[in-house]
Amino acid sequence: MGHATLLLALAALLGTWDVAFATFSLQEAGVRVVIPSDPNRPAMRMTMADFGRPRYGGKLIGNLIYPSSQPLGNQPTYQCLPEDCQYGCTSFNFSKPRLHIQRQPGVYNIMLLDRGPRGEGHESCYFLDKVFNAQEAGADAVLIANDEPGELSTAVAPEDDPITDRELSSLSISAAMISLEDGRVLKALLGAAAAAAAGGGGVGGGVTLLLNWTAALPQQGAVSWEFWSDTNFDCGFSCTEQRAFLKDMAKWAKQLQTSYPVSFAPHYLLWSCPAGSENTTECKSECIAGGRYCIPDPDGNYQEGYSGRDVLMMNVRSLCFYKQVSSSASTSPAAASAVWWDYISRFAAACLQSQKSYDAACATKVVSGLVSEGLLAAGQWDMAAWEQCSQQVAGEAAAAGSTASVPILEEELAAQRGNNDTGVNAVTILPTIRINGGQYRGSLNASYVLRALCAGFPAGQEPQLCNGATVSEDECAEGGEGYRACMAGSLGNKTRCVNTFQGWSCECRQGMVKATNPLTGEESCEDVNECTASLMPAMMYDCNCPRCACINTLGGFRCSGWLNNVCNEAGGWGGCWHTTLESGETFHACQDNVHEYIQQAARGRLDNDTKWYTCECPPCFRRSASSPPGGSQLVCEPACADMAACDRATGFCRSSGSSSGAGGGGGANTNSNSGGSADGSKRGGVSVGFLLLVAVASAGLTGAVVLAAQRLVVRQRMGEEIRDIMAQYMPLQTEHNQRLLPRPHGGAGGAAPGGFSGIRPDEDSDEDNGTSGVGAYGWPAAATSKPAAVAAAPPLPLPAAAPASIGLGPLSSSSSSGPSLAGAAAASGGQRAVVWGPPPASASLLADGGAKPAAGSSSAGGKAANATQAGAAAAATSRPAVDVFTIGGPEEEAGDPLQASQQQQQQQQRSGGAGGGGGDPLLGL
Repeated sequence: MGHATLLLALAALLGTWDVAFATFSLQEAGVRVVIPSDPNRPAMRMTMADFGRPRYGGKLIGNLIYPSSQPLGNQPTYQCLPEDCQYGCTSFNFSKPRLHIQRQPGVYNIMLLDRGPRGEGHESCYFLDKVFNAQEAGADAVLIANDEPGELSTAVAPEDDPITDRELSSLSISAAMISLEDGRVLKALLGAAAAAAAGGGGVGGGVTLLLNWTAALPQQGAVSWEFWSDTNFDCGFSCTEQRAFLKDMAKWAKQLQTSYPVSFAPHYLLWSCPAGSENTTECKSECIAGGRYCIPDPDGNYQEGYSGRDVLMMNVRSLCFYKQVSSSASTSPAAASAVWWDYISRFAAACLQSQKSYDAACATKVVSGLVSEGLLAAGQWDMAAWEQCSQQVAGEAAAAGSTASVPILEEELAAQRGNNDTGVNAVTILPTIRINGGQYRGSLNASYVLRALCAGFPAGQEPQLCNGATVSEDECAEGGEGYRACMAGSLGNKTRCVNTFQGWSCECRQGMVKATNPLTGEESCEDVNECTASLMPAMMYDCNCPRCACINTLGGFRCSGWLNNVCNEAGGWGGCWHTTLESGETFHACQDNVHEYIQQAARGRLDNDTKWYTCECPPCFRRSASSPPGGSQLVCEPACADMAACDRATGFCRSSGSSSGAGGGGGANTNSNSGGSADGSKRGGVSVGFLLLVAVASAGLTGAVVLAAQRLVVRQRMGEEIRDIMAQYMPLQTEHNQRLLPRPHGGAGGAAPGGFSGIRPDEDSDEDNGTSGVGAYGWPAAATSKPAAVAAAPPLPLPAAAPASIGLGPLSSSSSSGPSLAGAAAASGGQRAVVWGPPPASASLLADGGAKPAAGSSSAGGKAANATQAGAAAAATSRPAVDVFTIGGPEEEAGDPLQASQQQQQQQQRSGGAGGGGGDPLLGL
């Protein structure tokens, strides 16, 4: 019977066994969704299985895969029989289509499976089967989603059989269980990501997870660990695995305790008979001390073979051995531990139940061998005392009806129960390794356990042996993740990958900089572009001359020096094609691209074969069909039948009378970048290209003329309006001259006798003679009465010093027959005139919430007349008696609107920048 399932087997033994503890320890690690990223998404829990290879102290980042017949977005579907592929109960070699994940260096895949199926009509399978099938399909880790809400559990291997033995011996990936709710979240993310990618809104359409074992075990500066087992090493694959572990682990355990702050102690698991079952056959065969200390029968046969009592007494003998060597004054704890490892590994190999050698005589023979080989000094060992310890336990337990406690076994029971207050988990599975109070989960492999022991140290304080390939993967090996991330091997001694227990560390030297991925914490070496980030190239002539390039290289840079222009006869035309016509004109395919070359060189985008010149057919030529591939061997041919008719600048083939163009058909369109011209078509002796050119030129000329005229008109109008506005505040020279002239006694526009007839500032002509009834901008022509809107405007009180009739600046008129300024009300009856013609460009910002006038609107006068009395009074004392719209109102209240806007933005930044509460950390658990 497998030791890993002894706890489960107890329930089958008539329900009589009582374990001396009630809780089942769950060892957890963390799961986080990296892609799609959401900092507010909490980490998930996963309980590790008691088989496989968990990466204690490390992380694994992988793509999530969920094989199922149910479509999730555009995820592929798989069909399995007799149960759905989502349960993983069938080998994926037989799925439709076959699921096989191609492994790639540095790329990992995490398979999500469902627990079950359970219930009548379904063929269920073990957790171990699911994980094994996933590994065979190429998965690097497995998450099994629970099929019901509630607490999680620890998956254990089933009872030993050939299938179980084969699967356990080949399993090398990690496995864990997650909750039903977390499983649904992952499936929803898969579906959403796949749908988004199909619609063009996603990136890759996948989900990436981070599995984290860095905090799976308690960490202490001095690590303590225990090995809980029994002395029966002859029970199938589980016991074979345990014997191999003892042999391989012995040297590492000795080295750890000798050189590092590590302590070790062996222990043996015990059971008890429930009250009232002491006289049953099972309890009598398996227990001592009236059923207080028990070991289940190793083969389930209570009549033959070795009994549980025999195993219990051999466990006692092993305990007595360890206590005697560790209590010796001349033996250090490390030496006592080393001797115990020698004893138990030899005992496991020699004293087997299948060979009928599982007895005290065999144990004594093993100890005698240790003494004879000098591994156990005669002064440190008392064979009689060892035998007395074993006999004392047997005598105490054999007393008729005795229920007295045995001290050495009571200590085991107390240690077995643990202590929740101190974080020491109770032991429930055989065998179990307890590290710093937490329990190891995974296959019983010396390398796996050693990694877990290293994870018991604080990060960065692990022993040196933890960085070795035996303990952790060597990511710095050629082709490994760290090797590639640190660019090791490609830059000589400028970068170096250092293998660490938790992964790798990059040493980035001159020309490189260390970068850390904020999501995963992984390090890498990134190139520093000295051509753009350093002043050194700018100080070097060979890098900074007009035809010099700074060429960024990985980990450094180099200067090109002066790059000669080779696109001439002296430079041999750069080795490109060239020809000379009968007219003596020379054409060549060499193009000097030194400026583009300098830019690309500084960005590190050049390869070793890139030149600062290229070979491309010039205008009027095209690539010959006989030209072999490759720029330097380019051969060009004329694109026009008559080279004299080819425009040298554009490559167009001009028409010559009514004759057809080159190539039997017309004009050619040359693309200097593509290297040559192409034949077109002509009609009536004029090429299509020429017609297009003429049309474009005509449109451009027309547009230029229109634009120039518009700019002239706008400039003239703006000048007139600015002039009129300024005239209201200061006398202009022209107006001063006009005042010296005699006033006319009438005129067009209906001016009263003795008044001055002037043009409104928003008019562009003086053609309104009062006969048409319509003025500029659609305003009514001058009339004998005010506009209705103006007449309805409420009067504004004037200061006492204001005259009864107020002039409107240099263009003032005492006439009240019509507005002499654009939209201005005549002053009458002690009223003030208000300018509501074309407002300033920024007149939307009004003091005291004043309304914004609409230029040319008949209702604007009513809005303008709503200006506050305080604003009017302030304007009357400091400005002419005309209200014009100004930015910010009166000067004492004016403000810079741009400055106010900036202050508001700064206020918003201050109020929004302090924020936020912290999300849960990356490690999560």
